[in-house]
Amino acid sequence: MNSTKHDDLVLRTASAEDTKTIADLLGAAYQHEPRMSALLPDPAHRANKLPALFSLLLSQDHVDHGTEIAVRAQRPEAVAVWDRPGNQVPLLGRRLAHLPNLLSVFRWRLPEAARAIQTFNASDSHRPDEPHWHLFALGTAPHARGRGDARALLTSGLARADAHDTPVYLEATAHASVAHFQRFGFRVIHEFPIAGGLTAYGMWRPVGG
Repeated sequence: MNSTKHDDLVLRTASAEDTKTIADLLGAAYQHEPRMSALLPDPAHRANKLPALFSLLLSQDHVDHGTEIAVRAQRPEAVAVWDRPGNQVPLLGRRLAHLPNLLSVFRWRLPEAARAIQTFNASDSHRPDEPHWHLFALGTAPHARGRGDARALLTSGLARADAHDTPVYLEATAHASVAHFQRFGFRVIHEFPIAGGLTAYGMWRPVGG
């Protein structure tokens, strides 16, 4: 297991054993993220089911190839989930294979589950063809916000991409997020509609920003 220390913060490479930890952390971190709020509008239900939804969205490749966890005092505080270059995960197939579990997240309401599949498939279809690192998710546990953990993870991932002469792609669903990532060298390359009348912004960072 590789790790890098930033003061009292340790960034370590995730493994398969971390999948539940990652899903739980992202479930808490994304409680107010616009896309997840649109897919699961009831706050209590969203709090209960988001970890399960992230468990379905995460693949073995996510945790085996470059995902990092930020840890303080042995407590996971933030995570950056990455798809490696050339890894266009066939998420539609995985979602159909896990349809019963997906339906349980959406209270067995097929239209709502179908809307979620359409939303995530729209994201899949807008990924650029050029090989790239894909920042699938970046989240901080609520108790750890404001400490710079996510920034440290993002900086680490971008340095790795630059070292391999590879660009980076991500999606943002809030104007504040777009502005934040622009400060790291990303620019909006396309926009497309998603659930709840929202707009997703595909953002691209060339090598070196």
